[in-house]
Amino acid sequence: MTDQTPNRVFKIGSVRIVEDASLAGKTPQEVQKLLAPLYPQIENATIREHTDEASGVTEITYHAAPGRKG
Repeated sequence: MTDQTPNRVFKIGSVRIVEDASLAGKTPQEVQKLLAPLYPQIENATIREHTDEASGVTEITYHAAPGRKG
């Protein structure tokens, strides 16, 4: 990654998506809407952000809400 591109990683379960030009500048909510057709479990997920001070990488995790039976 270059210095011009923010270092962000989006996590959905065990899937890691590294930010590229198509995701640069988008908010975590906008990325959530873009990824929801491929990962429907994140449609109503909780978003958590954590920045690793040592590497400077921001990890954005989508925690899927448990569904209901019935």
